[in-house]
Amino acid sequence: MKYDVEDLLFYMGKVAERLGFIEAAAGTSGNISLRMDSCPIERFPQKGARNRTHHESNGEFPELNGERFLITGSGKNLRYISERPHECLALIEVVEGGYDILWGLREGEVITSEHPAHFTTYQRRPRVSAFIHAQPTSINVLVRLFRSEDSLNGLLSVQHEQLKIYSPQGIGLVQTVRHGSYELADAVASSLSDKDICAVFRHGTFSVGEQDPINALNMACDLQEYYHDAARTFLDNPWLRLLPLDFMMKNLERVSRLPLGDKMVAAFLRPPK
Repeated sequence: MKYDVEDLLFYMGKVAERLGFIEAAAGTSGNISLRMDSCPIERFPQKGARNRTHHESNGEFPELNGERFLITGSGKNLRYISERPHECLALIEVVEGGYDILWGLREGEVITSEHPAHFTTYQRRPRVSAFIHAQPTSINVLVRLFRSEDSLNGLLSVQHEQLKIYSPQGIGLVQTVRHGSYELADAVASSLSDKDICAVFRHGTFSVGEQDPINALNMACDLQEYYHDAARTFLDNPWLRLLPLDFMMKNLERVSRLPLGDKMVAAFLRPPK
């Protein structure tokens, strides 16, 4: 299915706004990209027109050579995509030794430093059409408490019904790797090989979507929101403040099902017989 460039820019702007609304894109954190194979450069707005410029990259992505992507620029604030897409986004073409910017951004500017994670994932999963890196505060807090992928999934899977439908494989968990590095790109792409979202310790979440670009973009964004909501549901439970961390870790299954309200007292704080 083909879309007008205006539609794709519109939806990228709306997704960026949604990420900001759920506290997943503070300041210049976060980046987004789309495969753009079906959109010729002639269809892009005149604002953003520029001479083609080459930018070198240390990574090699031979299977992507010649493919085009719409991707956020380095240091750009996602909330401005809707109003000024040509200043926040770039249409690029992957070439041998790096990438060329065909449209968007100012002269001298480059794309997001996390592009290795985007490119590596696109290369390993050819059906992926959209990629989002966000910084949901709720997930960032939770992965500091639960450092095991099994524990994290055991906790979140019961907090939001939609996760059972849209994320049956669960969320992956990647330990600390230098941001923007090819080591991080490899770790993220490996985690996303059989999942559609993963969390990186101290560095937010990475999600992908397949199918056509707009549906893929919406799915990648929905996954960010579902997991954010699940984490918030758990963290906002006022009774958690009564439980020491070591108790929560040893009783994860019970804690993950904490009811809100007075029932929790009867379930967890009843005096011994």
